[in-house]
Amino acid sequence: MSMAHHRTPFFSSRRRALLLAAGSAALLALAGCAGSGALSQATSFELRGATTAPTPGWIKAENSDLPGTVVYLSPEAVLDAGDVQRATAQKDAAGRAILVLQFSLAGTARLAAASRELMGRQLAAVIEGRVTNMASVQGPMTINTMALTGFKSFDDAARLAHQLSSSK
Repeated sequence: MSMAHHRTPFFSSRRRALLLAAGSAALLALAGCAGSGALSQATSFELRGATTAPTPGWIKAENSDLPGTVVYLSPEAVLDAGDVQRATAQKDAAGRAILVLQFSLAGTARLAAASRELMGRQLAAVIEGRVTNMASVQGPMTINTMALTGFKSFDDAARLAHQLSSSK
């Protein structure tokens, strides 16, 4: 699937937004994981179901996107770094650093299934043990490419892209 230059907002939070462009000419938002258990800084990337309501069995975490805000993450990750086939750091039209991720077929199928199940609820991107973005799921995510925003610098996005790519 090729990526287009057009980006359409899918959902956003205060300082960091997840971007989604529909169709095969799309650049999307987010990324994810397929494991379980407590959050670890050793895990470079995950995507998990999320809520602001205390939920038994879910992992309590702080939302770095909105400091001081507590979120609860599903113990089961939807996707993880192992589902990323390719990672690159780029800049969006506004000059902000983004991490573009392309998922495997299996990862894409898990993301589609999880987004159908979580429709109307939330997903969280977790990078190195920190919740960096939360987004409301508006519809099934059936694409294999996503872009994650909210990096402090292009170098941070490039470092993570290199880490994800070199783990293959």
